[in-house]
Amino acid sequence: MKSQSCINNVINNDENVTHQIASILQMEETLLKQKITYLQDVTDSDATNTYEQGRQQLSDKLDTLRHSVKMNFISRDDVPIRTRALWKQSLRATSVTEEEARLIQEYLQNEATMLTEAGEVVSDLYAALFDADEPTRKQAFLSIEEAFRTNESVIQRLFSQLVDLRQARASARHQSGYEELAFAELGRIDYTSKDVDHYASIIQTYFLPVKQRFQLEQQTFLGKQALHPWDVRQSAYTQIDHHVTGSDTSFLDKAQAILESVHLYFADVLREMRHTNHLDIGARSNKAGGGFCEYLPVEQQSFLFMNRIHTFDDLVIFMHEIGHAVHHDAMKETYDGLQPIPLEVGEFAAMSLELLSMNEWHQVIPGRKDVARAKLEQIRSIVEFLPQTIIVDRFQSWLYAHPDHLPEERQVSFARLRETYDTDVIDWSETLDWKGLEWMSVIHLFETPFYYIEYAIAQIAALQLYHCFTKDPDQTMKDFLAALALSHTHSIQDVYARAGVSFLPSDAEMKELMAFLEGQIEIWTNELEKTY
Repeated sequence: MKSQSCINNVINNDENVTHQIASILQMEETLLKQKITYLQDVTDSDATNTYEQGRQQLSDKLDTLRHSVKMNFISRDDVPIRTRALWKQSLRATSVTEEEARLIQEYLQNEATMLTEAGEVVSDLYAALFDADEPTRKQAFLSIEEAFRTNESVIQRLFSQLVDLRQARASARHQSGYEELAFAELGRIDYTSKDVDHYASIIQTYFLPVKQRFQLEQQTFLGKQALHPWDVRQSAYTQIDHHVTGSDTSFLDKAQAILESVHLYFADVLREMRHTNHLDIGARSNKAGGGFCEYLPVEQQSFLFMNRIHTFDDLVIFMHEIGHAVHHDAMKETYDGLQPIPLEVGEFAAMSLELLSMNEWHQVIPGRKDVARAKLEQIRSIVEFLPQTIIVDRFQSWLYAHPDHLPEERQVSFARLRETYDTDVIDWSETLDWKGLEWMSVIHLFETPFYYIEYAIAQIAALQLYHCFTKDPDQTMKDFLAALALSHTHSIQDVYARAGVSFLPSDAEMKELMAFLEGQIEIWTNELEKTY
């Protein structure tokens, strides 16, 4: 296979290195395929064994090969400075130990097969949280909480062990704590943990007031004296008439039509994935929860994994994951397997696709009233979620800054962070413990530590892109695709700038963005009032 490495310009046709990179891509793809097969049925012992054996046999070889290539070129002047910085940082990183990997798998299997006292599969209950009937969604919420509380001792034990193992790896590398090591493992050289303070300030200053207005509106809509945690997915915009249910094939046909209207290139990406059967979107027992889109570097193709729950959210989630696939395709010529795909750019691509597709939602929503509702719900959901990104990120910082903490201290810390970085509208009195224990359901904390702030960084960038799109769609799309192609060779700041958006936006930029968003909210709200 011809290598598409981004260092082709500096290896001077070195056949040995070209062969090494080809081997890296092959091993990476093998591991990803084994992981996907395992997650498709976490109770399949053969798939589990194959995945575990693959990691044991290939992970060390993969790390050794990457290390060899980087060491060969890290001191060369013709290697870009940023590339050398990335490599130097990654050489300080360490691999996940076998014990860590085992604990992560144990958590994933526990989460995927968790049952309530009544014998219901927990993953089947999440759709009920969208139900208009409060007793239904309350019962679902309490059942989910009860299931996690029943498994709390196991989850707490697993997580305590993970914290200890990660801290031990950091100490072995003479680093101050695991957060520093995690930054190296994630390939973060374009910003520091101090820059996260800027996003915390942005969210507190500009988004919390909007979130509070939405919440008070929810409270009025539901006719309640107080809003409870099982109400967060219910608003005046939640119940829309849509056509995204039915078979997986029907769903994909509708998604294909929307993508064709947004940009033909996006539709081509999905068409190829359908042709190669690189999609698993249906929910079923024993399938791991969540969703993702992985890049298979040898095939230069993506694999999309999700669990449809037959609500309109399915379409939004699918567009998000297709955004990752578009990103993979745009940067495939420079992907070399030596560094992970920048998460801040990957999530920017995915979240942008959610917003860029909004103007075509009328293809699956029959009435203008419901189209307006869906758009309002999309913005409300974004504003609802942004504080969570800061809470989880700060929680992780606290966890590894205090590695000797007790499990009960985790609960106190998470609850305190909720009070600091979120609104005070939600009444937790009936589920007081869950206020501090909900972190147990955040898979990222277990599987991909410190991967969470990217959602805030990317979401704010995606909102900026959507603002640009409303002013000049054609130029915005050109800039967006050109930016994604740079994501493996340029800094996050450079990629964002090429897309026409700002990393660490200023107060003036945020005021302009929020004025635009509030204007959009007013337009869509007026559309609702007209139909009434």
